Amino acid sequence: MGLGIELNSLIFGYLAFAMVVSSVLAVLSKNPVHTILLVLVMVVHQAFLLLTLGSEFLMAVQLIVYAGAVLVLFLFVVYLINLRKETKHSFFVKRFCLCSLVFLLFLGFMGVNLYLIYGAKKFEQAVLPFNPLEKDNLWWIAHYLFNYYLLPFEIIGVILLVAVLGAVFLVRKVKTTEEA
Repeated sequence: MGLGIELNSLIFGYLAFAMVVSSVLAVLSKNPVHTILLVLVMVVHQAFLLLTLGSEFLMAVQLIVYAGAVLVLFLFVVYLINLRKETKHSFFVKRFCLCSLVFLLFLGFMGVNLYLIYGAKKFEQAVLPFNPLEKDNLWWIAHYLFNYYLLPFEIIGVILLVAVLGAVFLVRKVKTTEEA
């Protein structure tokens, strides 16, 4: 039993370390393609972290939606826009101080949260509004999504449709101005 807890902690430590390192490197990277690949590494590690938590459906959605669709869309956008001006060194140096300040602020918040979590005398168990042993997590996700969150789900679908149409319109507009 002790070996299982140590193995779980080791797996969690690796996944968390890989996510943090790839995220920091993605923020600091000057090359947009490298940034997208580092975000892909972070998303894959996050998906496996969801798998360790017993959420197979969210892992699949994470891989399909984020790694498969969103990052490919980002890659196409990077190739469509001109990034010569943005990749200069002075552009990043000017904002490095602000980014460092924000990073230190979030690091402080994380330290306070860790102190509050691990400084507590006892751990309380999460109270769920349902019994997860009755049905699998896919059923509960569908139940809450389509019974309680259907309108926000449809609104997000419309917003994504408008974003895709806007991207197609912008690409079409860019091509017509380049041809003229």
